[in-house]
Amino acid sequence: MTTSPLQPSDSDTLASQGPNAEAGPAGGAVRHGYVHVPFCTARCDYCDFASEPVAGHARAGRVAAYFQRLSQEVETSEHLLARPLETLYVGGGTPTAAPVALLIDLLETLRPFVGPRTEFTVEANPETLVESTLDAFRGGGVTRVSLGVQSFSPEALRSLGRRVAPGAAERAVELLRLGDWHEWSIDLVFGIPGQDLAAFEADLSAAMAVEAPHISVYDLSYTDEYARRLERRRGPGARREAEALAEEHYPRVSEILAEAGYQRYEVSSYCRPGHESRHNQAYWRGADYLGWGASAVSTLGMRRWANPAGVAAYLACEPPEEEHLTPAIKRYERVMLGLRTAAGVPWSLAEKAVDHEAVERLMELGLLEKRCATLLPSPRGLDLGTAVLAAVLRSPE
Repeated sequence: MTTSPLQPSDSDTLASQGPNAEAGPAGGAVRHGYVHVPFCTARCDYCDFASEPVAGHARAGRVAAYFQRLSQEVETSEHLLARPLETLYVGGGTPTAAPVALLIDLLETLRPFVGPRTEFTVEANPETLVESTLDAFRGGGVTRVSLGVQSFSPEALRSLGRRVAPGAAERAVELLRLGDWHEWSIDLVFGIPGQDLAAFEADLSAAMAVEAPHISVYDLSYTDEYARRLERRRGPGARREAEALAEEHYPRVSEILAEAGYQRYEVSSYCRPGHESRHNQAYWRGADYLGWGASAVSTLGMRRWANPAGVAAYLACEPPEEEHLTPAIKRYERVMLGLRTAAGVPWSLAEKAVDHEAVERLMELGLLEKRCATLLPSPRGLDLGTAVLAAVLRSPE
């Protein structure tokens, strides 16, 4: 995918005017958008995302008000957007936990920015995905569905505190297949407490058996609250055992997926050839993007701003938090994200952001490579991505 970030002079012009600036010479240059829908049927024990249970907000009329505010926010920034966008992503939360009528209204608001080549992704959880919603997606120009399965095992889901009826994931996958969706993804979590390697291999087998075009495999992250609950339920060693298993066996995950024809193109992302997430690639390459909704972040040139977290604060129109980015910060972030991908980053960019001695040391260990003037991680370097980044990146300050 070719992105078209703002030229430096255009970025500086808009940056000096703020997120609600009138269109200057770079008007219409932003090619990527993200919409945050924070509602979930229930908040899972392990969740660290900006999400809130939908029921109370629905009773108070805040769900409808939220979608109305979203539409207003998109409309006020439309002068900054290319038509059509290259990618558009509706995430959460669980967008499909909201009433389908409100989702249809949102899709109608976004419709002017969707063209035949736009990758338009919506996240869904299995228990909230129904045929009528998928019909609405297709009618609204959605081209890709990201399905948050996490595990096909009821026991593993209980360990995560995830409230999903048995068979929900299988039914959701069948809807996508029967609906002839060509672009869809399954998200899985590796290293769930109580899960052994055989159990996770069963999850991988289930995802591969339904021929998911894209599979994401994420290490479980621990909030303080989830860590405390886990200790009460499974004892003080449960987390250590789960993390040790994940660290030891992640290379096996990559082997299994590679043998089945899935290419690893980012630390956690695998796909059949040609089914990469173009939206995520835009982030990793440092493209400008606009975000709408509670906690959504936007980056435009040398400015970044984040909407207030939480539904109440967003509806109250509290001002966004703004940050001015320096060239050093932009370079650091570009290299940090690029070294999480199989494509790596140009050495001309990386050389100012990394410790050269550390790079040489990790090259000797087979964790990094230099190829065609590009610095990139080896397959084992991707497995140890966080440690590699910690070893080589220099502070941008």
